[in-house]
Amino acid sequence: MVAQNTAASDAAAAPGAVTLQLLHASDLEGNADAVESAPNFAAVVDALEDDYDTTLVISSGDNLIPSPFSNAAGTADPAVQQTLAAVLNDVMSRATGDTYASLQSGSGRFDIAIMNVIGFDASAVGNHEFDFGQDTLAGIIGAADAGTPATEDDTWIGTKFPYLSSNLAFGEESPLNAIRQSDGVAAGDSGAGVVAPFAIIEKNGETFGIVGATTPLLATISSTKGDPDNANDDVTAEPGENDMAALAAIIQPVIDAMTADGIDKIILTSHLQQIALEEELATLLDGVDIIIAGGSDTRLADATDHLREKDEAQGPYPVLTKDAGGNDVAIVSTDGQYTYVGRLVVAFDADGNLVPSSIDPEVSGAYATDEAGVLAVTGAADLETALASSDKASAVRDLAKALADTVLEVSGKNYFANQAVDLNGAREPGVRTEETNLGNLTADANLAAANALSDEPVLVSLKNGGGIRAAIALGDGLISELEIEQALAFNNSLSLVSLTPDQLLAILNHGVAASSYDADGNPTNAEGRFPQVAGISFSFDPSLPEGSRVQDVTLLGAGTAGENVKIFDDGVATDAAADFADGIRVVTLSFLLAGGDGYPYAEFVAADPGFAGVEDLLLPDVIADGAARFTNVGTEQDALAEYLAANFGVDDDASNDVAMADVPAADDKRIINLGVPGASDSDL
Repeated sequence: MVAQNTAASDAAAAPGAVTLQLLHASDLEGNADAVESAPNFAAVVDALEDDYDTTLVISSGDNLIPSPFSNAAGTADPAVQQTLAAVLNDVMSRATGDTYASLQSGSGRFDIAIMNVIGFDASAVGNHEFDFGQDTLAGIIGAADAGTPATEDDTWIGTKFPYLSSNLAFGEESPLNAIRQSDGVAAGDSGAGVVAPFAIIEKNGETFGIVGATTPLLATISSTKGDPDNANDDVTAEPGENDMAALAAIIQPVIDAMTADGIDKIILTSHLQQIALEEELATLLDGVDIIIAGGSDTRLADATDHLREKDEAQGPYPVLTKDAGGNDVAIVSTDGQYTYVGRLVVAFDADGNLVPSSIDPEVSGAYATDEAGVLAVTGAADLETALASSDKASAVRDLAKALADTVLEVSGKNYFANQAVDLNGAREPGVRTEETNLGNLTADANLAAANALSDEPVLVSLKNGGGIRAAIALGDGLISELEIEQALAFNNSLSLVSLTPDQLLAILNHGVAASSYDADGNPTNAEGRFPQVAGISFSFDPSLPEGSRVQDVTLLGAGTAGENVKIFDDGVATDAAADFADGIRVVTLSFLLAGGDGYPYAEFVAADPGFAGVEDLLLPDVIADGAARFTNVGTEQDALAEYLAANFGVDDDASNDVAMADVPAADDKRIINLGVPGASDSDL
């Protein structure tokens, strides 16, 4: 994997040809594991970038997320803030050669500091960047200098690279307008601290055009509004739906303008969340040579690549296709959270055309950032030597360790239950494609919390799989506050709403509308809307048209004697459904109730607010006074922590362990996918 790319070298030897080394990442989304993986990632980049003079380091977005890692930098504890600020000033002074003395920590800032140290040249704008809100995001990307030539008084350094998206539309009063550079980043301009549609980057005498694109579904999956009462500060991603032809029509003029200026090597860094969309988009554009796909965590790799334990390739590296003009395009993607560095070493001919034959699988591919991967790339005798001998890795380790020592250490030792099994929070196969044991556990917890906080029975719990951000591995056999915070990073508040049986059916149909699987039942698409449920079991047939896939629906324990009640059979309401005409009380996430992931709750509420009876369970000024005291009552994290403590606990009795094993999709009981061989809803 680390041999010199002789194929690329030979191709580049032709007159006017050039070899590019593209190091790429996506969905860095630092969590507690970043304490180890981020320094390793930096060491791999530091070693690889020395191999080629013409090297670009690019991310395809979602570089930060409201995780314990990102949030730790924004802790309100003055003493901790002082400690973090001291580390931040020291590291950034070492990394830049300037003198910083007044930099302040804040949510997301350590994530950006890590990227600055590593030396990213550009990044796409992802959806999770907006999860902090526009004001905070503008403050993370933009610098806060003191207005003097010296840097000692600067309070924040901002990004040392541009954030790119060509399909974002900004309201007149969007806070991001303050850092927006609508005419792009010109050659010779670092693009530091700005959001722009594209950037022209010069490396080793070669010019590259970098274009950005953001998922058109942005408005339904993130917090893009500034002031909820101000319609003029929205940020939207055009065309507003996953219409790749319409998106191509937005991006193509940007490409054409660069081509007209003589730029013939163009890279699209996009965050579309499904690599199939990037593959479709590639065929509709003309002039893009490389697409860095983001948001799907698709692990592309070749047979020579060393992968992390239990990981498997999800496609070849790179995916090669043709653009609308018949030119070659390479599509690349890696897994996120600093677990892999993607490396594409490829030649361009004298006309700027990508040369597929120059790609050597011994050189290009996915580079794992586990210990074995770091040692293979650096040639060091041990991991400590590898990190210590890399200035970038050492600096990143100092940043990560500061968070670990000051904040993460405490939450990592606050335990709520013993566990005997891994809890599956993977994307696919996982919470975005099927029922999982972690999905069941957190849905159960939400249902229990809702019934504890409500004066009337709550029958159903439904949340989106995309809200589960991490698995809870067996590890030390204890489930901690930190693991709960990582798994439920958004910490959504809980809300109650009453639905008719038909409305509940529509909600379930929406949840599985985007799901697709191959003949063996393996997922071929994974969207965050896929539901995880409690208090209900249902079956769906993914081969049927959207809106009519859900077949049987049974409310669990909803009968007058506690029996199960079937309310839909083959998609048709049963006689028993009429017993629930007065409403089925459902607990869901406030994010979904407001239209997140496209769920139609808001439509139903608007039609009859009195019937819907929306109730927000969040008590914003009340920290839980039960077993869990680290977050507010009425939030997902509090619900799960209290549920674990009440039903499992930390003791020596193994019978109290969390021990619900994850099962194959064919054996799922709450969400039965009839497209999986062996699956049956005969018991519903």
